[in-house]
Amino acid sequence: MCGRYALRRDLDDLVTEFEVDDNTLSEGAQVTLSTNVAPTTTPPVVLERFRKGEPDAPPTRSLRALRWGLVPSWAGDASGGARMVNARVESLLSKPAFARAALARRCLVPVDAWYEWQAGGTATTADGRPLKQPFAVANADSSVLSLAGVYEFWKDPSKPAEDPSRWLVSFAVVTTAAEQGLDRLHERMPLVVPRDLRDAWLDPTLDEADDVQALVEAVPRDLFAGGTLAAHPVSHRVGDVRNSDDDLLDPVPPAELQGVVDLRTGELLGA
Repeated sequence: MCGRYALRRDLDDLVTEFEVDDNTLSEGAQVTLSTNVAPTTTPPVVLERFRKGEPDAPPTRSLRALRWGLVPSWAGDASGGARMVNARVESLLSKPAFARAALARRCLVPVDAWYEWQAGGTATTADGRPLKQPFAVANADSSVLSLAGVYEFWKDPSKPAEDPSRWLVSFAVVTTAAEQGLDRLHERMPLVVPRDLRDAWLDPTLDEADDVQALVEAVPRDLFAGGTLAAHPVSHRVGDVRNSDDDLLDPVPPAELQGVVDLRTGELLGA
């Protein structure tokens, strides 16, 4: 799963990295850039849409701040969005909350790393519960990751038609079964879209279910085993969303670890 991640890059860097045509996030925009991005905040995502009134023009790639936690267009209110931060790839094309978005409204979620908590070690808390150790998973070369996402528009029926704030645009991160090694953290992980598949994932003209399924199947599932992804333990402070200092992504020294399982070897690290 993916319930917390880090993104602290300059917006201009994201514009360059994702070849964005239209950066809607001007200075002072309400956009979440943090080492501890949490659901219901508004981080930047990349998407492509056709310009209204220009059906023959190519789609425009935009950088926008969307709320994390997808609210389906048919929802009666927005309260359920906080629980829909992830969309399982296995049911992406069949689950009503995500199916239409998977065909027409796919996006990329830039992240420096995502966090996951390992509960398979031997250490316990004072009351006997397993001590969960947070890890950060990132590109081994420190470049930005692009996670698969879907987004949706929801209109607040309680607001008048002329009120621009009646529209809420929200997204969910697509998840898949965890790769070998990363399954020592959790059984799920985000679907990581490699650079050579970014254009296809964003392409709004690719809107047939068979084509989207083929695209999903083309995404590699051996990034950790192959060395593209790396992971390291980080501070327990990441568990509190109020903590967002820069050193949250720093590795925890091995001497400070308690009963942590090495993701690659399965060996026990620390006391």
